[in-house]
Amino acid sequence: MTDTDQQPIEVDTFLDGLKLNRFHVIVLVLCTVLAAIDGYELYVVGWILPLLAEDFGVPRSDITSAMIAQQVGMLIGAFLIPPLADRFSRPRVLLLCYTGMMLSALAILQTTSLVPFAIFRFLAGLCGTAMIPILVTLASETAPRHLRSTFSTITVSGTMLGALLGAGMQAFVLEPYGWQGAFWIAVLMPAIMLPLIWWFLPESLRSMMTRNPDDPKIPALVARMRPAGAPPITLKAEAGETGDKTRGNIIEILGRGQLAKTLLMWAVAISSFVFITAGVWKSTIFKDVVGLNWQEVAAINATNTIAGFFGMLLIGGFIDKLGFRLVMPLTFGIAAVSAAMIGVLAPGYGMFVAVAVMAVFQHGGQAGVAAMAAALYPPKVRATGVGWAYGAGRIASIFAPMYGYIVTSGMGPVGLFMLLAVPLASGAVFSFWLMSMKGAPTITRASLKHG
Repeated sequence: MTDTDQQPIEVDTFLDGLKLNRFHVIVLVLCTVLAAIDGYELYVVGWILPLLAEDFGVPRSDITSAMIAQQVGMLIGAFLIPPLADRFSRPRVLLLCYTGMMLSALAILQTTSLVPFAIFRFLAGLCGTAMIPILVTLASETAPRHLRSTFSTITVSGTMLGALLGAGMQAFVLEPYGWQGAFWIAVLMPAIMLPLIWWFLPESLRSMMTRNPDDPKIPALVARMRPAGAPPITLKAEAGETGDKTRGNIIEILGRGQLAKTLLMWAVAISSFVFITAGVWKSTIFKDVVGLNWQEVAAINATNTIAGFFGMLLIGGFIDKLGFRLVMPLTFGIAAVSAAMIGVLAPGYGMFVAVAVMAVFQHGGQAGVAAMAAALYPPKVRATGVGWAYGAGRIASIFAPMYGYIVTSGMGPVGLFMLLAVPLASGAVFSFWLMSMKGAPTITRASLKHG
């Protein structure tokens, strides 16, 4: 690169030798804020559903078609868009997708009927679902080795900030401005972030070295990551990590020696997403089965959101110190036991404790899924690997709403929450199985290097 007399060092060695600095913080903050916007954009319909149905003159149940359209878009996008980020550029794909989400929200502001609304929600889902896998990949590849899982899970925690933003929107925007106010927020937030992505969010150095070690942009990026005045260095790519042929990339995920690990990774993601999707019925269970009033239901939901946010923030640090094999099964296992205990302890105060414990570990486990997928695949297919794991989870999540038929079957809270504990328990089993396989990330200091 710039100093031909210097012995080249591998890109991982360079990145792992960096101390946490301003560059890392900027990338982490941007990725977390972008994740918060994604969380708001993809869940906004559920928050405004009553007003939307009233304005369109349709029953509330008819809005389900728009939600299904969004889910189909999310499913397709999860499999199609992350490979583009691996092949071309993570920030470029982010720019395109956030632009697409912004334009779809702007178009929705002009709609007056359900059909065009559903079409634009399909486009929003198509653009939005790949954001978290790409952001997690970018954050983890930028971080030093001992902070990679921490960066991944903090990034995912941004989705909870999006949920809190949605709660604020419901409280202060819906009444004076209607559902259109919610979508103006969905337009303005990505509009503000687009120039910040362009100017301040860099491509992953690992990804650049994988695609083209002679890329002339690499020296400038290296200089941004190092202290001012540091002498120039020469980097080299990891052995076997160059090239971006599509067939080779697919083999890295579904080929011999990797297929079993990928299927188990998908099983973990499916377990987590099944709980999340079936768990949307929790409020109904608390209201109609447990017999809580709406104020108590709101308190339960607030407890879940706040505790879940802290769980997402904390789990990455434990993974970085103790490793996936211990932390992930234990996290899902505690979440499963706590979920079952909610029904046992309802409707007493112990129920709130069980909800808080369950939220810490369940949301922490969900964030850990992204970190685990990022750790499982090499840089040239990392966004694809994470995105496809999320895609597998979304396939299963399409069927999870059928849990609603069980909720209305007359089963008591103990049985209902025991059933909700099943996917969490399966997440514990599958994550332990995956992390026990040869070639899985097993060292206690989180590393994305693996055999």
